[in-house]
Amino acid sequence: MEKHQVIIIGAGPAGATCAKALHDAGVQALIIEKELLPRHKTCSGVLFGQTQELLLQFFGALPPEDIYCEPKTIHASQIIEWKHEQGFIQYFWEIPKNGHAFPQTYFNAWRNKFDHWLVKQSGAALRENCLFRGFTAEQEQIRVDVFLRGSKILEPGGKGDPNRTIQCDYLVGADGSASAVRRALTPDVWAATPEVIYYQEYCPITDMGTLHEGCWHVFFEKSVGKMLCCVHRKDDYLVPCVGSFRGGDLRACMEAFKGFLGENFKVILGRQERVEGVVIKMWQPDLGRGRVLLAGEAGGFRYLNDEGIDAAMDSGYRCGTAIARALREGSDALEYYRESAEDILRHVQKCAEQMQFLVDKKKEKNHLFSALR
Repeated sequence: MEKHQVIIIGAGPAGATCAKALHDAGVQALIIEKELLPRHKTCSGVLFGQTQELLLQFFGALPPEDIYCEPKTIHASQIIEWKHEQGFIQYFWEIPKNGHAFPQTYFNAWRNKFDHWLVKQSGAALRENCLFRGFTAEQEQIRVDVFLRGSKILEPGGKGDPNRTIQCDYLVGADGSASAVRRALTPDVWAATPEVIYYQEYCPITDMGTLHEGCWHVFFEKSVGKMLCCVHRKDDYLVPCVGSFRGGDLRACMEAFKGFLGENFKVILGRQERVEGVVIKMWQPDLGRGRVLLAGEAGGFRYLNDEGIDAAMDSGYRCGTAIARALREGSDALEYYRESAEDILRHVQKCAEQMQFLVDKKKEKNHLFSALR
């Protein structure tokens, strides 16, 4: 049977940074990714101040120029919220952590290119088009079941069995907010946790109207839905984004939002060329069980407005460092991880208390926190 010391599910920032920590400690990991890279992902693609500091700390560099789109930089003061009575005012998407304020100039990146670059820098082996199906813990070993999605196997006339089982010492769930690893680890929690869905479209710009050039625009508009709506530019596209609790009609919300932008700001958009969506489980942080550890949004690490890249990178690196130490010393990786992640957990809680993405913040936040308890 194929064997690895560590298998990481998910090739996003959490998985890539976990793999980098392991590589730095002399431990080789296998990253399993269900798609082919580079793959698109529902995200603003904005690299905030803490993300930049973590990239320099863990990877020694910021991404190369081909990762970015125009406008390349967005200053914190250019993230603006529209209010009926006041017009546009500054909106805060990142707050200081442990008393430390981060750089205020953010970078506008293509998320598919960014994730691919991170994985290439991680030093890990990568298996793409490979779907995680479940795991079985057996004393000090874990058997991981996967399904190969390659065309040579699945197309008519294809040869071979797409089902595989791989053995490892540690399994890391870094597969995002709808984590299949966390679902397999705690199925009851999965079923009971409320969900938020985000949906965005890439629309060619015909006329930006009176929107501010180079800005990221935020709206809390009851005529659109219960959650924050936003729109910002990526090269020749405007990307409107809307959100809803599970069961909401997101396409109707998007049409209402585009109508709102046209009526109030004279925005004219071309027909959307790509759509993206994501389900976010609003669960409490959980570092894992036994030799199965969780990082990034799979572990419930998210900051203000569901921002996740920096929390993913920070938790991912600490997760990898904890596993490397445990392998070296023959001790408990989960305990090391728990100790090292205390400040991340505190910041997650601080950001949850300042939750900003709901239109009726007090009413909906109380409802959401009640569901999470």
